[in-house]
Amino acid sequence: MEECMLDKILDEISEKEIVQEITQLLETSDLLLDGFGHDSAFIDITIGEDDILLMNTDRSGINIAYTLGLTDGNAECVGDFGVSHAVSDIVASGGKPLAITIALLLPGSLKFNFVKQVMIGAQKAAKKYGAFLAAGDTKKNSTFAMVVTVAGKAQKTERLTRSKAKKGDLLIVTGHLGTMLSGRFAFKKNICISKETEKILKHALIYQNPPYELGLKLARAKVANACTDISDGLASSIYNLCNASGVGAIIDETKIPLHSASLDIANKLNIRPMQLTLTGGDWQYLYSIPKENIDIAHQIAQECNYNITIIGQIIEERHVIAKTLEQDYKILKRIENDRFSNPSGYSFFDTLGSKIELFGENVELYCLKDHE
Repeated sequence: MEECMLDKILDEISEKEIVQEITQLLETSDLLLDGFGHDSAFIDITIGEDDILLMNTDRSGINIAYTLGLTDGNAECVGDFGVSHAVSDIVASGGKPLAITIALLLPGSLKFNFVKQVMIGAQKAAKKYGAFLAAGDTKKNSTFAMVVTVAGKAQKTERLTRSKAKKGDLLIVTGHLGTMLSGRFAFKKNICISKETEKILKHALIYQNPPYELGLKLARAKVANACTDISDGLASSIYNLCNASGVGAIIDETKIPLHSASLDIANKLNIRPMQLTLTGGDWQYLYSIPKENIDIAHQIAQECNYNITIIGQIIEERHVIAKTLEQDYKILKRIENDRFSNPSGYSFFDTLGSKIELFGENVELYCLKDHE
């Protein structure tokens, strides 16, 4: 590809030229019959008697790592983020991603080199998750966005929904929470941090990836009753799972797995560490796992070199209760970034950087011994 092509803004290039240049960058899979350039993508897959097809679509924009200049101007992380975002829901549902389509919404002022790097990052991410790019589209738009659709496959008996959590199940969180929001604050507010903390948070912002291998193995082992990814923040995800299952939960604030780097940022901002878990970006999973299966889950996590943490359990009463740092039992508020109902100018991310009330009223006359 000529250097002058990379430096051209999209207003100087036709849509057909953009598509032609992009498709020349991409590798084809043996499962993609007849290559690119047709009205439809032809995917050579066999769905067996016990197999089901999973579909998920997600829209993403320019991720925070690129916006904050953490990638030296390389936009591959934008493509990685978009694909990883969409793949996460497939894996959380117990499926293996197969084919991916991408629709790019492109401002005419963008340079083609940006688009090229986005698609290279998307292709690398697809391969990382054992999938391939099958088709796509480009349209002019006032702001950049990519709409990613993932087709995956799972066995019916291995699918995981949000709606089958049962009383007595343990609530499990994968990995660490809070690193995305910690990194956003650290780099945006120029907070003084150590080189090691800087390295950890920078990596967390650039690679917002789900625990792919762990998710697949837990699904195959059939150890969980329910699962959801924590893309909307921990509190919101707990409510999503409980409401879908018609149950409640009690969690222990001291058990929430925050990275030491996140604890450092919370201390510097003088906020409650749990606030850093209330938005998406960490792309971890929340599982509801029967107690008798927890040893198997821990063994699988150890094999994957990944940590899982018990933060609470499912209860019959339809309340989400937190045992706080102060050892009180209070209702956990459902705090989430609602892009539709927030008034203009409201910054959910920045609000989480100041002290907010996470809990509601005390829980009185509750038979807590059953849940210790």
